[in-house]
Amino acid sequence: MIAPFALALAMAATAHPGPTASVSRGPDAFLTFEKGELVAVDWIERTGSRLHTRSILTQSMVIDATIELRGDETAVRDSVVVTVPGREPGNVTRRELGEGAIYWSDMIPSSVEQAVRRARVLGGDSVRVTAANLYRDTRGDVEVDRVDATDWVVRYNHKRYEVLTDENGAMLSATLPEFGVTIERRRDFRPEQYPLWPPYAAPPDGAYRAREVRIPAPQGHALAGTLTTPPGRGPFPAAVLITGLSPHNRNNGDPPWMPLRDIADALSRRGIAVLRVDDRGVGESTGDHGPSTTFDEANDVRTEISYLRSLPGIDGRRIALAGYSEGGLIAPMVAARDSALAAIVTLAGPGVPGLEVGRYQVEAAVDADPSIPVARRGAEIAKQLTEGLTPREQTYLTIDPLPYAREVRCPALIIQGGADLHVPLRSAERLAAAMRAGGNRDVTVRIFPGVSHSLLPDPNGLNSGWPSLPGFLTSPDLLRVMTEWMEARLSAVPAAKGYHLRLPPRPPSSP
Repeated sequence: MIAPFALALAMAATAHPGPTASVSRGPDAFLTFEKGELVAVDWIERTGSRLHTRSILTQSMVIDATIELRGDETAVRDSVVVTVPGREPGNVTRRELGEGAIYWSDMIPSSVEQAVRRARVLGGDSVRVTAANLYRDTRGDVEVDRVDATDWVVRYNHKRYEVLTDENGAMLSATLPEFGVTIERRRDFRPEQYPLWPPYAAPPDGAYRAREVRIPAPQGHALAGTLTTPPGRGPFPAAVLITGLSPHNRNNGDPPWMPLRDIADALSRRGIAVLRVDDRGVGESTGDHGPSTTFDEANDVRTEISYLRSLPGIDGRRIALAGYSEGGLIAPMVAARDSALAAIVTLAGPGVPGLEVGRYQVEAAVDADPSIPVARRGAEIAKQLTEGLTPREQTYLTIDPLPYAREVRCPALIIQGGADLHVPLRSAERLAAAMRAGGNRDVTVRIFPGVSHSLLPDPNGLNSGWPSLPGFLTSPDLLRVMTEWMEARLSAVPAAKGYHLRLPPRPPSSP
């Protein structure tokens, strides 16, 4: 992400009390902050009946939209293109939005402003504003309540925005207290202050290096990924990141949701090299993901560890694993057989048998689906647990994680979100208890309230859905705790001969 101190200077230079944009000085911008971290910028320019918005999320996804508006603040039609830096531009989509609706995208903050503008036209202290989705043919009702002339409450998609406007209805700020998200209007915030960042590249500020790697596996396939390394010669401590259950690329997702890139970024800024790879048969990795199982993934992780140990720039005594979801099962599986690992981190990893995890997930989804009658829910749950499963899913359902956890001897950090509706919350302490019963004296559990299985601020868990979340960065609190814990554990391991761990100074706190 953008360097906190540079951002503070930029904001100090661009903050202003004025409400509206001026064509001569360029468009205004809505800056979205998640626990103080800048995660998106939406530049907006309104000229007559034409509204242009260019929204950049996590520096790695660009939504460029032009909307034609009516005089009553409803939308006529839109033209949208979505681009990821370093990849081919997306196709332009053009849609008619019908009558009587504003445009809406949960990823574009100016949608909230438009809801208020429409509410002002309709009048009244509490109104429902029809919203047309910017990308598909769906509509919904946005609830807008007037508190006073400049304060509003906007509710939509399980979110409650507390909005401040000027006397003309231009949004100055919005807060989502449950999510820890704030949206603030800025004047003359320039694109170069929030530079684009391709998903697999080194960050624009040059805090560390990134290079593509290709690792041959004994089974005949090749694992392609990204190795990030701090400045200097090393050898560096290192971490291997492990993806979740479904087929995943090295970031465990596409922009703007890239939890493994977020983790790699946080660790590499603190002097730790990080390897993350595409699953076999996914992205640039070869092989066939279809028949692969959890045990095959564990073998691939062992291959990645061996690769790191072979590199002269990596300290083989300081290698840790960090696994997300199914990766939180695989990390203990690998550590149980590799006593040379320095530490492991499980992120939303299971602490109950796979069948219980599956039932927990399916029940949460079925119970939240109003289209399924109560009388049919039991049958639907049984159907989803037995039909259409991949070999990976079938194998996962048979695995009990606790025997592996009891064999883990290295330091372990167990992280779970308090709003996780995919893995039972009791998993965290069950894993810890098993590790301690096996004799492990360095086991730490951390639960993060309001964080879902996505590792994002998401107090609603499964029901909210990732596309409607207002934040896009892996929980900053989670990243801080994980980074500090891993720094301490890797520093405590005896260094390789002639090597002393040198960590860069900690940057100032974010604004």
